[in-house]
Amino acid sequence: MNPKDIAGLIHPTLAVVVVFPIIGMVVNLAWQARQRRLQTADKGKSKIPPVVGPEHRKIGNWLTGSVVGITLVAIAYSIYFKGIFKDFKSENMTLAILIVTIFIATVASLVFLYKAKTKLWRGIFATLTGAGIVVLGFQDGVFRRDYEWAVSHFYYGLIASILMIFSLAIVPEIYKDRTHKWRKIHTILNCLAVLVFLGQGMTGSRDLLEISLSWQQEHLYKCDWQNQVCPDSKSQTLSPEILVASISNYPTLAQTNKVLASGEFVTITPGEDTEGTAEIIQVENKTQVRLAENFYAIEGPAVRLLLHKQNRPGSYTAQNFVRLGDLKSFTGEQIYDIPEGINWQDFPNVVVWCEKFNVTFGSAKLN
Repeated sequence: MNPKDIAGLIHPTLAVVVVFPIIGMVVNLAWQARQRRLQTADKGKSKIPPVVGPEHRKIGNWLTGSVVGITLVAIAYSIYFKGIFKDFKSENMTLAILIVTIFIATVASLVFLYKAKTKLWRGIFATLTGAGIVVLGFQDGVFRRDYEWAVSHFYYGLIASILMIFSLAIVPEIYKDRTHKWRKIHTILNCLAVLVFLGQGMTGSRDLLEISLSWQQEHLYKCDWQNQVCPDSKSQTLSPEILVASISNYPTLAQTNKVLASGEFVTITPGEDTEGTAEIIQVENKTQVRLAENFYAIEGPAVRLLLHKQNRPGSYTAQNFVRLGDLKSFTGEQIYDIPEGINWQDFPNVVVWCEKFNVTFGSAKLN
C-alpha cells in the first residue's frame, strides 16, 4: 500500500478500534445509570455502584471527541487527496488557507465547549463546532452520495457528530434541572445517535467494499458500473455483449483520428467530482466525442453525456442540448457518436449530467 491507501484506512481503523468500543461502553453505563436512578427513586437501595453516573458522563465526553475527531479525519482525507489540494494551484491559495483556518477553528471550538461553564458559551461553541463540520463536509472532494442521501455514510456521520456535540452542550443542564426536561432531551438525542451509529456501521462497511487500493483501480475501472458487470476473472475479458458494445464505440487502429477541439472538465456541483479531457474527433466520415484515459466522474444513477450550449447549464431543454447517451463508464477512455445533422460548434460544451436528480456533475468547454 502507498501513503494514500494507508491514509484512507485511518478513518475506518479509528471507527473499529476507538469509536465503536466507546459507544458500547457509553450505552452500557447509560443503562446502568438509569436502572440505579429508578431503583433509588423512592429511597430504595441498588446494587449498582454510584460511580456509574460520573463514569457515564466521562466516557460520554470521550465519545463526543472521538466522533467529531474521526469525522474531521475523514473530511481532511477527502479534501487533501480528492479536493482542492489534489492538484493544487496558486490561485486556490486563499480558499486553502480558509479551509485550514476552519479546521483549526472547529477543533478549537470543541475544546472550548468542554471548558465552557455558562449556557450561553456552551451554545456558541456547540454551534461553531457543528457549523465548522458542515462547511468542511460540503467542500469539493468529499463524497456525500447525494443521489442516495438516505443511505449516505457522510450524512449519517454528519448527523451523529451534531447530535454528540449538542448532547455534550446540554449535559450540565441535566444536573440543574429538577423537571428532568434536559435529561429527556439528552436521552432522545442519544437514542437517535445509537440508531445513526448502526446506520454508519452498515454504510461504512458497504463503502469499504467499494473503495479500491491504488493498484486495484486500473482493474476495477474496467467494470461496467451501470450494468454491474466486470471482466471475467479467468479470461480477463468482458462478456460478449459488453465486448461487442465496446468495439462498436471505439475506432479501429487503422483509422486516423483528427482532433477538432478539446477541453478540460471542471466540477460544476461541489462534491460531484468530474475531471479529465474531452475531445471532438473526426474518424473518416463520423464526428465523435472522446473522453480521454484521464476521465473521471463520481458515480451516480442515470448519468448521461451531453453536448450543451452552456458551459454551466441552467436548464436542460430540447433546444439547448444534444443527448449522446448514457455514460458508459465513470473512468477511462470512451467514445460517443454525435448524431447526424448536429454541428458540435452549436453545442460547444461536453456535459456530464445526472438526469434522475437533475444535477450537473461537470462540464468541459471545447476550444
